[in-house]
Amino acid sequence: MSAEATHRRLREQAGDGDESEADYQLRSRFWVLLWGPTTDNLTAYLFRERDHLVITLGFWREEHLLSHPEDAGAVFVAELPAEKLIGILEGIAAALDAG
Repeated sequence: MSAEATHRRLREQAGDGDESEADYQLRSRFWVLLWGPTTDNLTAYLFRERDHLVITLGFWREEHLLSHPEDAGAVFVAELPAEKLIGILEGIAAALDAG
């Protein structure tokens, strides 16, 4: 299954009243970038494909989609080596500790 298809499948029942607890638990295992106002206009999932990490992003806020209709239904995909993301996050943590 492609990264886009995986993203759409995880989002399929999100937020509707029919989502089971098991579906919620599965989906929440892949949530990423829940960093408050900076990222609250998108749904992002992170999963591993061999030695790479794949991050998928989709915009959902109606206000954004009205001003950027090309983003409606689009899934954006970024793939990077796992150690690269670990290094980025370690750098952020070090900067926060130093600050």
